[in-house]
Amino acid sequence: MRWLPIGAAKSRMTDHKETAMTKQYEILVVDDDMDIRDSLQIILEKNGYAVRLAKNGKEALRELGTKKPDLMILDVMMSTDTEGFDLAYELKNMPDFSSLPIIMLTSFMEKVREEGPDQFQHILGEEWPAKWLFEKPINSVKLLKKLDGILKTD
Repeated sequence: MRWLPIGAAKSRMTDHKETAMTKQYEILVVDDDMDIRDSLQIILEKNGYAVRLAKNGKEALRELGTKKPDLMILDVMMSTDTEGFDLAYELKNMPDFSSLPIIMLTSFMEKVREEGPDQFQHILGEEWPAKWLFEKPINSVKLLKKLDGILKTD
């Protein structure tokens, strides 16, 4: 067994810790509701994520043009009932963004319950462009667990 001086062992542990924590995942949050954007930003940053914000699909595309995030959290309904869907479908057809993980947020099911399914048939009959869906209000514990599962399993 080889013994290291105390300072050397401490230095190696620090180096390992620093390299393990160098990757800060970046998440783009797209929602027209400022309260949702702000609360998600607080929760995500408190848990070590870098966060960028957009209030609609147009701003999201501008943000995506500056730098591709590691993941996008995207509201389904913004200025239209399908703005989030439309953006997600568009991204899935763009080579640079086709593999971007997208978590969709919605109060869609509540709206369907309130207004009936007829006006939403065009959405209900479509294949959804994201693998993950969280209904509002968002359970932050479940969201963080899902983010860890998606991003931190590399």
